[in-house]
Amino acid sequence: MPCRHAGHPRRPRSLSHRLAALAVMLAAFVGGAAHAQTPPAPAQAAAAGFATLAFSDAFTADTFTAAAPTRLWWNSFWFFPPPVGGAALLSGSGVVRITTPGTTPNTHLVNHPVNSDPYGPDHLFGYFEARMRFSAGSGGDVKNSWGAFWLLSKPAIENKVTGADGNKAWCEIDVAEMFGHGFLNTTIHSWVQIGSGTPKDTINPAHLNMVTADPIDGHWHTFGVLWQEGVVTWFLDDVQVATYSHAFSVCNTQPMTVVLSSQSLTGDSQVADVAWVRVWH
Repeated sequence: MPCRHAGHPRRPRSLSHRLAALAVMLAAFVGGAAHAQTPPAPAQAAAAGFATLAFSDAFTADTFTAAAPTRLWWNSFWFFPPPVGGAALLSGSGVVRITTPGTTPNTHLVNHPVNSDPYGPDHLFGYFEARMRFSAGSGGDVKNSWGAFWLLSKPAIENKVTGADGNKAWCEIDVAEMFGHGFLNTTIHSWVQIGSGTPKDTINPAHLNMVTADPIDGHWHTFGVLWQEGVVTWFLDDVQVATYSHAFSVCNTQPMTVVLSSQSLTGDSQVADVAWVRVWH
């Protein structure tokens, strides 16, 4: 350790210097977690061989409107009717707030253009994570929140899942669905639509998890999913909460796209705040 000469004692730092240093420290944190410029892969991702950062958005700038210099998110596509809510950056915070006003349809940010040609990397397996907080909007009750971070088959978004028999099949993985106070829904869906009939899905039977130590609603959490061939494992704040082995062919063959959602179980106003999203290959 280098020594300081006894004849030159360290000067006390001024209040302005201390406040400036504190401002720098606070600016580095959003949602209770630091925005590292080169974040390390979570241990569970690296252990599975997914240590390369394939996609990242820390919402330090607009990436979701028509005015965005580099657009990464869109808010309407064939899977949903036109959106009625909105998304906006919270000033100076590095957080995007997605709000549904309490009517249907709800509000989504989709990491894919609207009914467009294939976009971006194909996420076929990997580790997906997001730092989010679900809370009530104006006049809403957080127990009705249906906020979500989920993955949807990219071919489904592109409306390219119709087989030669005229039927459709696609995959959905719900990394996190907020189902009221302290409940976390973690689901994998294998969807089938016969002709123009109603879509039907097969899901993992044990998918509703109770979280008692730190309620989901109103708190920042890191939600993650490890998607591997034949098995999906869900994490809350890097702790495993569920796993499921499956034989859903569409969930082993169709690449996925990230979706962020603010939704309500009963039709009141709800909010989903997002600090960052990362995908590891």
